Amino acid sequence: MSDSESIKKMLMAVLQSSKTGVSVSNLQSEYSALCGEFIPLKKLGFSKLEDYLRSIPSVVRLENRMGELRCFATVLEETAHIAKLVARQKNSKKSGRSQFVNCKMRYKPFNPYMLNVTPRSSLRQPSAGRYPNWTGNRFGAHGGHTMERRMTSPSPASRENVVQMRLDVPENFHLYVGAHILLSYILSVILTLTFFMQTDLDQYDAELFQSRVKQLLEKCPSGVWMSKLSVKYSEMFMQKLHPQALIDLEKWSHICSVEKPFTSNRSDRLIYPLLSLDPPINPVININRSSPGSHLDSTRVSSHPSTSHQLTPPLAPTWTALASTHTSPDRDVLPLLKATFSSPSSSASTPPSTPCPAVVSDDMREKIKELLSKSSQGLWADALPKCFKDVYKMPFPEEILENLSSLCDICTVEYPFPHNKKRAILYYSCQVNVDLTNNQRTLISPLPSGLEALGPVVPPPLTQPPEDCPSVLVTEAKSTNALTIRYVGNNYSDAQEAMEDIMQIFYSRNSTKRPVSNPAVGQLVAVRGEDGDEVARAQVTEILDSNKVKVFYLDYGFSLETSQNSLLELHQDFLSLPFQAINVRLAGLEVFSSHPQVLSTLDKLAVGKILRMETLQPCQHSDVPTALLFDTSLEDDVNINSMCLKALQDSTMNNPLSVNVVLKDVFVTSVREDGTIFCQLPCRGKVRLRRFLENVQAFFTSQVTSESLVSRPFGGKFCLARCEDKWARAEITYMHDNRVMEILFTDLGIPATVTFTDVREIPRHFLKDFIIIPPQAVKCRLADLAVPEEGWSQEPFLLLNETLLSAKELKMKVYKGDRVVFMYLFDGGDGQKLDESINHHLAHSEVWQKVVSRNTNTVTSTGSNISGQNMDVFVPMACHPGYFVVQPWQDLHKLEVLRGEMVLYYNQCGNTSTTMDIQKGRVYAAKFDKNWHRVQVKGVLSNGLVSVYDLDYGKHELVPRNLIQPLIEEFRQLPFQAIAAQLAGVAQRQWSEETSSLFRNHVERRALVAQVESVREASELKGELSARRLTVYLVDTSSEEKDVWIHSIMADIENELSSAAS
Repeated sequence: MSDSESIKKMLMAVLQSSKTGVSVSNLQSEYSALCGEFIPLKKLGFSKLEDYLRSIPSVVRLENRMGELRCFATVLEETAHIAKLVARQKNSKKSGRSQFVNCKMRYKPFNPYMLNVTPRSSLRQPSAGRYPNWTGNRFGAHGGHTMERRMTSPSPASRENVVQMRLDVPENFHLYVGAHILLSYILSVILTLTFFMQTDLDQYDAELFQSRVKQLLEKCPSGVWMSKLSVKYSEMFMQKLHPQALIDLEKWSHICSVEKPFTSNRSDRLIYPLLSLDPPINPVININRSSPGSHLDSTRVSSHPSTSHQLTPPLAPTWTALASTHTSPDRDVLPLLKATFSSPSSSASTPPSTPCPAVVSDDMREKIKELLSKSSQGLWADALPKCFKDVYKMPFPEEILENLSSLCDICTVEYPFPHNKKRAILYYSCQVNVDLTNNQRTLISPLPSGLEALGPVVPPPLTQPPEDCPSVLVTEAKSTNALTIRYVGNNYSDAQEAMEDIMQIFYSRNSTKRPVSNPAVGQLVAVRGEDGDEVARAQVTEILDSNKVKVFYLDYGFSLETSQNSLLELHQDFLSLPFQAINVRLAGLEVFSSHPQVLSTLDKLAVGKILRMETLQPCQHSDVPTALLFDTSLEDDVNINSMCLKALQDSTMNNPLSVNVVLKDVFVTSVREDGTIFCQLPCRGKVRLRRFLENVQAFFTSQVTSESLVSRPFGGKFCLARCEDKWARAEITYMHDNRVMEILFTDLGIPATVTFTDVREIPRHFLKDFIIIPPQAVKCRLADLAVPEEGWSQEPFLLLNETLLSAKELKMKVYKGDRVVFMYLFDGGDGQKLDESINHHLAHSEVWQKVVSRNTNTVTSTGSNISGQNMDVFVPMACHPGYFVVQPWQDLHKLEVLRGEMVLYYNQCGNTSTTMDIQKGRVYAAKFDKNWHRVQVKGVLSNGLVSVYDLDYGKHELVPRNLIQPLIEEFRQLPFQAIAAQLAGVAQRQWSEETSSLFRNHVERRALVAQVESVREASELKGELSARRLTVYLVDTSSEEKDVWIHSIMADIENELSSAAS
């Protein structure tokens, strides 16, 4: 295949990925993102991109839309059958179902409180040594393969002098070489590198290594990760550990024991010294399955999600036995696996030297185990007594908290604050199905048709995409417990398209046409389309008559009636690819799975649309994933699960509001600083709700069980929580993590921050009665009362709050109403004149006159040596190569725990200050993005807004001054995490927007390795609280084959842009 033909095919792939076309101005960057290089116009004989595009009408179709020239893919004959099949899929249902709403959607994190990166073992850092780093260029255009074993990472300046032992792949090699040739080539590369590496290693002396490993383990009684053994060995004996020793470790049973812990899908192992005859009782070392801290500080290299989720196995074997060199120096063994009980002065955990005293009764132990099993994210130890008393109606033995080692057989203990031993998190040890939450999540579920497959061969289960909230196409909704979806993405559609192309060729030959003479229900078949051009995999679901059957397309997720003559025997070779359609269960709708109103809402909002899907942690023995669906095409995300539940509400239970109608017995439940007032009105729903809540109160008073604890909280879930010591209905509005969440009392309009132990499931026998009652809090505003854009300041807010909440006999006159009701309120009496209303009195008060007069927005104020080391970092924010922010990876778990503590502290009444002098340059706590952050004030505006700099994430924000609070000493212990940096290896210049955008795509919200070139300390920086500014090389080590140096990519991009412009 010539270069021009390969460019056309790659260009076609770029254009086919966008239904709305690609702007000519953005085409080069889109092409570069896919291929790693720009379209070489000069090589093709063109000076302008538009001229080249017009010369290939068989590939590109140009159209002017909204004054912009856009490129569209020309439909080719060989791919037309795919379009036909999709069109038939859309038309198989009622009209209107084929409306796709959001092909390009904003990302919705699975857990917005956590960083948008999968917690994983530490990134590999090239360790110091005498071996070269086997680093090649990017695969494809430049070629080069890297052996997974990395010995060192020389600085870019010195890499030119390193002899690279690699075989170069010719340009565009992957475009024209068959898979079997590619496999042979890669294997030859590995054998070549293996030969050179093994000839350079020291002579293997097994007895010597056994003796030394035994000495090393004696110093590490808690065990050592196999991936860290090499570094510890080198530090102790000043010699590298032979790779063969790692392979032979499991055979040395007289030296050590090797175990695989209950972690996510790790090939790493824990190595323990042999126990003595009378060993101390060591606690079970376990990792909580979704706590990010359980992985952050270990230094083994795990597979990156992008490679671990491929639909096909890797072509080349990996060197898992040699992965131990991917380590980071100066880290303790298992620092965050706090299974033991350290002294406050130590951040690492050490096992107790004496056996744990058996002071806990078996009954008490079972009750604690039952509570901990309900929280997959762990439970704060100081919250255990209250939770225990609420659930079991008996006091908790306080002495257990003084000796947590007595629980070492049922839970693991983590001390996120090393200097505060009283603050501990308890994790349930006996976690089940831990592998369900690893990076390569496999969906073990029946066929989407709902039938068992007849036949000896069934495809492997479908692998979930690496991102937490992938895009899915909802194809069918039999019920909320059987919603059929398809993942949207190249890894899925490309593999299926390639298989169907082969199926078309295979079944076009007369010798392989094997019709199915006697189809049976459940049989897997190949179905030929009506025009005979396409073939797809399906399952027979119903035999209608002698010549008519109903089949379910297993890759497209819909049913269709067809002739028996179109059924062909499905060859077993076409069962190697998983079926692309799967079933999921919508969370929170299990009781109403087949309710007509729910299915009608689901059909309207979800079926035939592309949505975001958040998969919740499956329950034990669950065979169908439980999920949430979000429509992110609108300004605000729409929770489809919540909308289906709200469709069950009986609107006739609320009081119908009419303009100019006066309502008595109005009760104000909440007043907010943004001008919103929530009121309860007399209605049938309010009376019925009060009766049900009384029954719930009696039920929880008499119940002695943990079944009502919410073991799987999620955004949009309806539950119960206490408000002023009474149970009330609540909706979870935001999840910080499974321990901390934001809720809204739907009948009171009061928001609150609570923990997992504060909420309860709605008892099943009350659920239907509760769901049909609409929220009783009506959202209102006072008419004729201006509210500043930034909300009411503290003084008028306190005045309004006191006036409304203390009123005894309120009457409401509706002025106008839609989504928000504008009203006049009257306190007692029979008067209804507007000048007698509370609105009028407040608007003419002295306090409100001051608020109105404030209409200006003027600013009153304006504005250790680590050079040469490698750091695991996370990049939360990037502007361009000249300025970005990095966070040390090993402290991210501590930062997450700190933020959770800040949310609990500042959201509680009594912990906030209403009178505070905010000064520029000082450090405070500020609330934005639904979280509390540690910030430095940069300026104060007279309209009540404060300009702040986030000291942990490197962002600038504008925050209302009433959301600024003093930062207490407890929250100042962890060093500020945002470190400003610039990219080394490139000349600093005025970066173009295109280059900056590409840079952000490569580094922002990614975990990378930073090699520090230089540090500018505080004396060189004026007015900055952060004491250092780093100049670093950034390295992406996520690929199993090679390391990617970001500065090399930026240099290539600059060269390509320069040549394309000329």
